[in-house]
Amino acid sequence: MAAAMRLPETFADVLEILDQLGMFHMDLGLGRMETAVARLRLGQTAPVIHVVGTNGKGSTANYCAALALAHGRRVGLYTSPHLVEVRERILVDGRMLPTGMWVEAARAVLESCADLGLTYFELVTLMAVWSFARLGVEVMVLEAGLGGTYDATCVFAPSVVLLTPVGLDHQRVLGPTLVHIARDKAGALGRCPAIVAPQAPQVLEVVQAKAAQSPWPVWVLTTPCRGAVAVPDGPVVDASWLPGQASFQVENAALAVAGWMHLARQQAWPVDEAACRRAVAGARWPGRLHQDGNILVDGAHNTMGLLALDEALGSRVFSWGIFQSMRDKELDAAALARVRARCRRVLVPELCGVERAWPAAELARRVDGRPVASVAEAVRQVAGASALVFGSLYLVGAYFASRGILPVREWGDGEL
Repeated sequence: MAAAMRLPETFADVLEILDQLGMFHMDLGLGRMETAVARLRLGQTAPVIHVVGTNGKGSTANYCAALALAHGRRVGLYTSPHLVEVRERILVDGRMLPTGMWVEAARAVLESCADLGLTYFELVTLMAVWSFARLGVEVMVLEAGLGGTYDATCVFAPSVVLLTPVGLDHQRVLGPTLVHIARDKAGALGRCPAIVAPQAPQVLEVVQAKAAQSPWPVWVLTTPCRGAVAVPDGPVVDASWLPGQASFQVENAALAVAGWMHLARQQAWPVDEAACRRAVAGARWPGRLHQDGNILVDGAHNTMGLLALDEALGSRVFSWGIFQSMRDKELDAAALARVRARCRRVLVPELCGVERAWPAAELARRVDGRPVASVAEAVRQVAGASALVFGSLYLVGAYFASRGILPVREWGDGEL
């Protein structure tokens, strides 16, 4: 570990350090982060919108950032995981930071905190907030990585917490049932006002119990009619706000609008509903219903995501499917079968370098598919036909990489 924490001189050094820390290594607890924040003096930061939940966190966080930018605020957005390049995790005004700034941020954190044994996620979280402070962002949008009780992002005092729909995911870490997971996610509540997306009944019971103990208000969004979500003291968000986007994004957009309006009122900033509409209409989250020629790409990596994808597809069917998943993802067989049935044939590529991924041959047997050596080979085999790429976000990232697609633009040197 000591070798991994040397000070980097180049961006390649930063990547090497992160690789040695291990993206999937977790060590729950906030002690390291609390010490690091104190040493780096990151306690006094810009207002924070903290996004927790299971599905829709990335989309909701992205909508929040777009809303802030549409109202003329410099905004820092921190999300995970990345698809192609780690720099996607830290955005300022919608663009990745130059590699030189990543080196500066890593050096700044490690100079003060190399002895703490930071995890991959903790180091990048600190680098993000350090960069946001250095660049003078006026709003920080922080997406929790996993859970809501011990996630590294929880050490930064939020102005508002947004809880997206909670579903089964990361059961091996958060607990086996929906109630276990809801209790962990709800651990992020009680620190400030919170706004909660419509939830399953078991989740809502947990949220209401937590709200009863909170000194702060907790609002649960309501659905006055199918396909519409009412924002407290604000507009009703429906499909008209999201032309060309999937119906499942209505809840995410409404949660973001509610969060932004609350923060703006808190900060005495003006809110323009027309600007809100333009912001969410123009915002797109990479890897969600991304059409690339004849191929549709969607990171439906858990049961809730598969069901949302199935609903969004309507009557669409495909000549091919390309599917991969992580072995620690417990996908509901019926939900997977619904999406699988839309594909006449399915290819299951090896995901090289991702230890959590299923061996292609084993997963192919489970989904009545055919294993192939790589994502690039799968893309070659479906060339010219309609295809659905779905499953793990690491599959989505490998697909983008094979096609030379970089999901996010970057700032040039000197532009910031």
